Amino acid sequence: MSRASKITFSLSCLFTAATVVGVHFVQGLERETLHQGPIKDARRTAARKQQKLQQQEDESAAVDPDKERQKLANLSEHELQQELRKKYEAIQPLSGQVVTKDGEVVENRSH
Repeated sequence: MSRASKITFSLSCLFTAATVVGVHFVQGLERETLHQGPIKDARRTAARKQQKLQQQEDESAAVDPDKERQKLANLSEHELQQELRKKYEAIQPLSGQVVTKDGEVVENRSH
């Protein structure tokens, strides 16, 4: 075998070995990067939840008096409507049927 062919063969083998080692090294880095993806996602999700909780705490600390007044008005209106419903059901129980003025049953609804 000539000297030039030995050098060419040696360089080819060295290049092939370096390529194989390099590919395995890059695959290891990619595998580690892919493994870190879900971990980073979990951290981001936890940070978002924490941020939302902090915003909710901040919003609840700064109560808007108009909203609170409206909430109380809605609650009292709801209670009034519940009392009226009980009163009217005591006077005339609901059957769940819709009856036209001709006496025909249009729809049978359940509540």
